[in-house]
Amino acid sequence: VRELVHLHVKVLATPNIPVATMIASMQQVYQTAGIGVICASVESLNLPDLRDLDVGSCVRGQTTAEQDLLFANRNNVGANDVVAYLVRSTVPPYNGCAAHPAGRPGAVVVQGATTWTFGHEIGHVLGLNHVDDNDRLMTGNGTSNITNPPPNLVATEVTTMIASNLTDRP
Repeated sequence: VRELVHLHVKVLATPNIPVATMIASMQQVYQTAGIGVICASVESLNLPDLRDLDVGSCVRGQTTAEQDLLFANRNNVGANDVVAYLVRSTVPPYNGCAAHPAGRPGAVVVQGATTWTFGHEIGHVLGLNHVDDNDRLMTGNGTSNITNPPPNLVATEVTTMIASNLTDRP
């Protein structure tokens, strides 16, 4: 492992796939890039008004008032640590959304997300964009359409991830 991502999980709605399984899937894919994933904490949040989260157009650098409220919940999270917030749903409906307020890196993942959604959404947080290839983690066609688990990361994606200030040397 050349680099590490410190991941914190904040649970507003229990996912259909266990958190440990989603983290293990993320670790499996990121390991191919030489990036380790450490689950630094798991915390339940009692925020019923944010369980169905308004994410607007879900564009990098643009957040809604609800995203700003949710992403303020960073107990025990370091400045360069990443948070995955598990919510019941997003409005409009997505499996996840990686748009986050400046200085609060993280993503939202919905209750019904696939085992690859954690890795996909945190990939966006680390600077990756969608691609039109269902063999790759960053497919823009939905992680449920991944055709070769575990999905691939290509060399340019690995370079981008390692260059992120959210990955560090162990």
